[in-house]
Amino acid sequence: MRRAFTTAAAITVVLLGASATADALTASAGTASSQASTSHGRHIIRFNVGKTHSPKLESLMAPKAIAPKAALQMRPAGLPSVASTVQGIDVASFQHPNGAAINWSQVAQAGYKFAFIKGTEGSYYTNPYYAGDASGAKSAGLLVAPYAFAIPNYSGGALQADYALDRANYGADGRTLPLILDIEYDPYAAPVSQGGDGTNSCYGLTASQLVAWITAFANETSRRTGQPPVIYTTADWWHTCTGDSAAFAADPLWVASYATSPVVPAPWASAWTYWQYTNKATPPGVSGTTDASWLSSTALELAAPGSQSDQVSSTVSRQLTALDGGGAVTFSATGLPTGVQIDASTGALTGTLPVTAAPFQVSVTASATGDASVTQSFTWNAHGKPSFGTLASQTGSVGSPVRYQVPASDGLSGCTLRFSATGLPPGLGINSCGLITGWPATGGHYTVNVQVTDNSGGALATGSFAWTIGRAAGTGPAGHIVLRSNGKCLAGLSTTSIAIETCGTATNQHWTVAADGSLRVNGSCLAAKAVTSSAPAGLTLTSCTSPQRWQAGSKAVLTNTSNGRCLADTGSSNGAAAVAAVCQATFNNTGSSSTPSTSQQWTLPAGPLASGIPGNCASNVRSAGQQIGAVTLRGCNGTSAQAWSVQPTGQLQLGTQCLGLTAGATTPGTRVRLGPCTTAPSQIWQVTGGPIGIRILNPLAGLCLSDPGDSATAGTQLVIGPCVASDPGILWRVS
Repeated sequence: MRRAFTTAAAITVVLLGASATADALTASAGTASSQASTSHGRHIIRFNVGKTHSPKLESLMAPKAIAPKAALQMRPAGLPSVASTVQGIDVASFQHPNGAAINWSQVAQAGYKFAFIKGTEGSYYTNPYYAGDASGAKSAGLLVAPYAFAIPNYSGGALQADYALDRANYGADGRTLPLILDIEYDPYAAPVSQGGDGTNSCYGLTASQLVAWITAFANETSRRTGQPPVIYTTADWWHTCTGDSAAFAADPLWVASYATSPVVPAPWASAWTYWQYTNKATPPGVSGTTDASWLSSTALELAAPGSQSDQVSSTVSRQLTALDGGGAVTFSATGLPTGVQIDASTGALTGTLPVTAAPFQVSVTASATGDASVTQSFTWNAHGKPSFGTLASQTGSVGSPVRYQVPASDGLSGCTLRFSATGLPPGLGINSCGLITGWPATGGHYTVNVQVTDNSGGALATGSFAWTIGRAAGTGPAGHIVLRSNGKCLAGLSTTSIAIETCGTATNQHWTVAADGSLRVNGSCLAAKAVTSSAPAGLTLTSCTSPQRWQAGSKAVLTNTSNGRCLADTGSSNGAAAVAAVCQATFNNTGSSSTPSTSQQWTLPAGPLASGIPGNCASNVRSAGQQIGAVTLRGCNGTSAQAWSVQPTGQLQLGTQCLGLTAGATTPGTRVRLGPCTTAPSQIWQVTGGPIGIRILNPLAGLCLSDPGDSATAGTQLVIGPCVASDPGILWRVS
């Protein structure tokens, strides 16, 4: 196989244009939440988010409980010869009734060796207990893997893979196994009248559609982690819903089968890696029952160590960890730093690093009799003493993107140290390589404290600098804010009367959209009064000293980020009041695009589509004066070649043309192009995220508008790419 590596909450998944996005909807188990996801006007109750698997799969369980053994050292009677004596459990938030914790030390003491933990469902739910369970299980000595419960009729495979990897903070650390794709019976396939999606166990998709979806998930997982995902499924579901596709037969299989021997999907024959044989295990330290799985006797997994970094001349100790269903494991390595050795029987890496800074390309191999050997490769950086360069004071303004590399050196090139920071201006973040990016959300004076470390965990160097974030300038795209329902314009009739009027040349209809998301007219800013009930809140014009922010979102909805209300009108006559009302919308069955009430759709003045790479905007110009169909990155210049608008129909429009995918292709790296505006799915975009930097998602592809490689080179052609949360090249500001 390929390697490299007592109640649950019901939630609603409601995508309200820009303000409530799939990323923001994280539900906690054990709460009395009962909401509904809307799809084509249908309300889908996501009752299964806290459970490990679907009700139909659970109904196939063994008829009686199978108690775990205290030590798991003897082969149980009747266990197939292809199964080892190595067991693990899988859990979700359901195993935390009323917030109860899992005692992972007791789980490990009972002999369990691995834990699979539900991380996400679709691209709308994150298990709130995942981080704590993963940390606790690793600390107790178990190997851990997150699993993503797929909802293929909600959003794309690549998007759900990125969502799962981001929410699990997935990374090679010597204790983490490959990501698992849980692809099984649709839990929500009830009739619409009963709160379901009205489809079937296959999510209403054809076999070819599901294979394409799984391919997108697997490819993105492999791209980001270097390892294919483990596939969790049943023989029945795989046969019925994929037509027994053999496209993934080389990937590890975690099969659910409640029989004396596992019933395996045909493409894998008997080559399974994990076998979930019961959901009635009762491991100590866990409330109630759990699922339990055997590891195959022919399986051997070596947890990827991940990049290592230590100071020259330091004494090091690392432990390789393998999960094996057969006999004793032996370890070997090549490329180790001079002075470091490997213990062939234990996998311990120990020794003293050389005195000269250098990177070492290491390969480690685990072998066991009867199993194919497994090799993992990583870089071991022996670095010099770290020091910061000049930490000069920084300045910026609200709504203007930041990209700042903290200067530090250690005698090596590239990202060899691990950075962290406190005191950053709100809206900014630092990655482990010391790159600070984001969109400042709040003005003020800040003292940023940074430190660098390595695998030792100790602070190797510290420093600080000042960062001043000023108010956003009162300039920006200017013109009418036009209501879709009747074509009238928003007007500030007085400081307390905000209404719609026939569009004209009056200055009280001439609004400016500032970089901080404020809407300004005649020197004042639009604000919503305090929300005290579900009734619409009035609007006022106030000082722009501390302006309220209005987020432009999908289908031209304007959402107040302070209270989550949408800008709406209350009538069709001149003088009809505009208010901040509860957002209303209907949704399609992907959850990725919404059509709100026309009384809540407003077209803003066309303006720049500003990149998260400072100073750059999306343009239809390759070089000076040369307009093209492709969309490129250019320095922001305020010209008509960079004047974009979010249309009520879901398009991003530039002049008379709309943004779309080249030839309708949906693979990562596909270039985006301008063309005649249509209602084709390749031209429909969803705006998500914020409060300032947003992502522009194409639901058809499940990918985001992207600056490839975070380039700052003029003329770089924009593409669709993975929606990776930490990537500044997929963040934009749109008016």
